[in-house]
Amino acid sequence: MSESEGGAKLLGDDGELQFVLFEIEGVTYGVEVERVLEIVLRPEVSRVPSAVDCVEGVINLRGTVLPVLDLRRRFRLGGDAARATHVVILQLQGALAGISVDGVSQVVRIPVAAIEPPPAAITGPQVRYIEGIAKLETKLCVLLDLDRAFDPGEIALTAGGDQDGR
Repeated sequence: MSESEGGAKLLGDDGELQFVLFEIEGVTYGVEVERVLEIVLRPEVSRVPSAVDCVEGVINLRGTVLPVLDLRRRFRLGGDAARATHVVILQLQGALAGISVDGVSQVVRIPVAAIEPPPAAITGPQVRYIEGIAKLETKLCVLLDLDRAFDPGEIALTAGGDQDGR
């Protein structure tokens, strides 16, 4: 959901929002389509020494080195990032980054009325990453706010400098 300068969510004329849906460990997640630049087959990911746990490594995308973030680790899902088949390249906190996913299923338009806040039973720090739960025809989809899922320093470590900005 894109935001205007005042912070209000911008909707399509028909009261729907567009999301790219992907799967990780059998769960369907969605991010705003406006944030996604492209989806690529997962290239070789080079590990970065001393990187924070949620940084899987870096990739070379047509001459640009991008961090690849592992939502499995961030969300404590378990599983193996080697199962990932694609990397979703997106704008994240003003920088380009990729997230490893098991598969990308589709781009969907979701009516605002079909999006609910996370249930009160979902607690802990991870709930801040969840923008809402979308009720689709055959399943539920967890809509993510990836800006809240990663600290700026975690992305900066692999996007051009260390924690001191060097």
